[in-house]
Amino acid sequence: MMNSLTPLTTGVALVVLTALGSASALAKDEGFYLGASVGSANVEQKGSDPDLGDFKFDENDFAWKVFAGYQFGPILAIEGGYRDFGSPSATGLNIDPYGIDVYGVAGVPLGPIRFFGKVGGIYWDADTRFDGMKDSDDGFEVAAGVGLEFELGSFAIRGEVEYMDIFDQTWMYTVGATYTF
Repeated sequence: MMNSLTPLTTGVALVVLTALGSASALAKDEGFYLGASVGSANVEQKGSDPDLGDFKFDENDFAWKVFAGYQFGPILAIEGGYRDFGSPSATGLNIDPYGIDVYGVAGVPLGPIRFFGKVGGIYWDADTRFDGMKDSDDGFEVAAGVGLEFELGSFAIRGEVEYMDIFDQTWMYTVGATYTF
């Protein structure tokens, strides 16, 4: 029985390796790229305020980003973009953050799939509203993320999880696409 499975197993392995090799040949490893992603942002903040008292804010909202970058080869890239974290709100408290970021990106290509990590910084600005009062805050903070990208020629689909040191912590979970020129 073992001998009859060996040709089938070998044939399946050759088909899979050929497909990965063909898709890998289609992958574009360097050049300028543009992308956009949509998903969710989670904003967490706790503290004490003379007007608000002690509070804990932990809310999600729809988020999106647009970005551009340059892929220097199969491993390294630089990327920057604009992101909108939505307007998470709870019990009369509304936070409206957005940011401009820049990252160094390092990836590991495995055929048409690329795992990547990125580290950089984000300049952010946020308007906070509570009971008719408005406050604005901004800053520059550390940002990092990990993702997975599926490449087919110049087009790629990517999923990411990113952490930004905004407020106590802000996370962004997105799915998007890129096009390399």
